Amino acid sequence: MSFGGWIPGRRLCEHLLDVSDEEDLGLNRADPTTLVVDLNCAFASIEQQYDPTLRGRPLAIAAYATDAATIVSSSREARDLGIKTGMRVFEARAIFPQVVVREPNPPRYRAVSDRLVEILTRHSPDVLRMSIDEASVNLAGTPDLARLGPEGVGRAIKNAIREECGEHITSSVGISTSIWMAKQASNLNKRDGLERIDHRNLFSVFERLSLTDLSGIAEATAARLLKAGIHTPAEFLRSTPERLWRAGMHEDVAKGWLRRLRGYEAGSFEGVSRKSYSHSHVLARATSSQRELEELLMRLSEMVGRRLRAGNRRGRVISVSVVYRPLAGHFSKQVTLATPIATGEEIYQAALPLLAARDPRRQVGTLGVGLAGLSEVDSGQLNLFPGAAPQRPTRLETAMDAIRDRFGEDAVQRARLLGRARVVRDRIAFGNTGHPDDAKKEP
Repeated sequence: MSFGGWIPGRRLCEHLLDVSDEEDLGLNRADPTTLVVDLNCAFASIEQQYDPTLRGRPLAIAAYATDAATIVSSSREARDLGIKTGMRVFEARAIFPQVVVREPNPPRYRAVSDRLVEILTRHSPDVLRMSIDEASVNLAGTPDLARLGPEGVGRAIKNAIREECGEHITSSVGISTSIWMAKQASNLNKRDGLERIDHRNLFSVFERLSLTDLSGIAEATAARLLKAGIHTPAEFLRSTPERLWRAGMHEDVAKGWLRRLRGYEAGSFEGVSRKSYSHSHVLARATSSQRELEELLMRLSEMVGRRLRAGNRRGRVISVSVVYRPLAGHFSKQVTLATPIATGEEIYQAALPLLAARDPRRQVGTLGVGLAGLSEVDSGQLNLFPGAAPQRPTRLETAMDAIRDRFGEDAVQRARLLGRARVVRDRIAFGNTGHPDDAKKEP
């Protein structure tokens, strides 16, 4: 496939392009079979479905319901007022003092995410969970594609979400020839939309978008493209690998983007099986106190361990990350263990030496711990006797999980942490499924 370059004298207007133009650019001319389904204002909509008193009110879901919190999602009403993702609570309240701020409920969001995936698998076995509120489905070769067409499947999915997840939870569906392009289509109408992008309307869509409207193009990348004379997605599409190299892109990255922009799969998203589990916390007050950091590390280790056990996983690669404050800087260190671990105590003991390697003179503003190199709990050496009971530490932490599931995170704590560090809340980062995904498909 030839990527093509800039052709002098040719304009970008779609109505002046003929078949030869499309062939010069190498657009994917296949009939679309890929759908991306994105839940609209997912966290807030799920909360408003669960609690009818929140409906129709500006609602912000924040990492922590304090003035230092950062909003991670907001309802349509909040967004209409200019309350945006990433905004701090005090900023939101300055715009609209009556905004309702709630802490997130990750288990509730994961349950809806699981239901979304279950709905999609009714139409195809080829489903990919892209994030906690977004998934794709490949309809190629399925009976529903022949019977309903991609738009018909999209409407069926939207109706099932309303009926089974709640009438207040809507979704935007994008249809195209690749996951990335279908995601662009889903972004065209975030108000319960159903949009399609293929070679017939690709140029007209790109003409009304800016570079930063494209998934994966942030301000910094857009600025580099502008310096190379690429001002619009249409110009991006007509670029060559050499021109993108001059914009600072690695050759392989440039070729990947040109495939992506033409409607071909280019490794945009990984499978649903998680590669790692991690948890981090932004401190309200930066500190260099070893005692305080150890207590926070213990909290974070327990959270990671709990999520590992929920996913029936364990891991061998332990990592600790630090963001210094107020002076900018960061530190990270990891080590590979001889045997896999899963309990909070094991994670904490393995992470302690890594934390000690930081610069003790600098204050820590954010602390994180993670575990990678994952495997299934039952994939190791078999027990000598069938039905052998789990080891005592595992049984203890499993019991603690059950108590916290029923009575809340504060119900049981380690003695060292009583009256000390506050409980670190479960949270879900954007672009992350935020829960132990099943591994049937294989971030």
